[in-house]
Amino acid sequence: MSQQITEAFVQQFADNFRHVAQQMPSRLESCVTIESGIAGMSKSINLLGQRTAQRRLVRHGDTPINDQIHGTRFVDLYDWEDGDMIDDLDKVRMLIDPTSDYVRAMVSAFNRSKDDVVISAMRGASRATSGNIILPASQKIAVNASGLTKAKIIQAKKMFRQNEADEENGEELYFAYTAQMMADVLSDTTLTSADFLAVQMLQNGTMKGKWMGFNWVPTERLHKESTTRYGLAWAKSGVTLGIGKDTTTEVGKDPGKGFNTRVYGKQAIGAVRSEEVKVVEVACQET
Repeated sequence: MSQQITEAFVQQFADNFRHVAQQMPSRLESCVTIESGIAGMSKSINLLGQRTAQRRLVRHGDTPINDQIHGTRFVDLYDWEDGDMIDDLDKVRMLIDPTSDYVRAMVSAFNRSKDDVVISAMRGASRATSGNIILPASQKIAVNASGLTKAKIIQAKKMFRQNEADEENGEELYFAYTAQMMADVLSDTTLTSADFLAVQMLQNGTMKGKWMGFNWVPTERLHKESTTRYGLAWAKSGVTLGIGKDTTTEVGKDPGKGFNTRVYGKQAIGAVRSEEVKVVEVACQET
């Protein structure tokens, strides 16, 4: 028997790629207000303040002139990009063309960056004509050495009602939660069977859907400091995602790199919290 027979063996390669576990779509893009087609590096969000009518005390008196209160927030755009190179000889060795999978992986990265930008805008400072405005303590629910509880959810809902920022004024309310927050709620002994059945939690083991006035959005990208995870509840009109250029990808031959295939993607996005009363930060203990 020839000792060289192994040279004739054919190594079999997979005919596709399997993407590792990761978040691929944007979870928050559809849950905020979109300002698309922004030209330049920023766009103003113009706000009108609350007016107060006055009682008329004099017949045939002068018409009152009460100045309208205005406010302005700015959504600043930042550029994002990603790129890779695929050697044509590698395609031959792998017997497949990985280009489409590379593009899909890139788009997934851009989608996650949108969520990161929105989350940062909700918790961070908002640029206004009067300076940077932080989320006040009155819009934050303390951790109190506990995870996400029914009491915290009720407190958040109460804050939106007090601020006239709930469904009574046509708002859509959302609540972003992590896997640990879900576990906290599922194990909360103060919840009744009716609470669970509202979103079929016991049957499906998920909070996704609408419950206690919120549309629940799962994400593992919420900010965490030490053992505190910061959940977020918000009204859709209270947060703006600005898009100067939405995600675009290009695939082509690069003559400077041996005419190998270059995959490239980019986007220009930014976000801003337009009103503090429409965002609530919910601190939860998470180890």
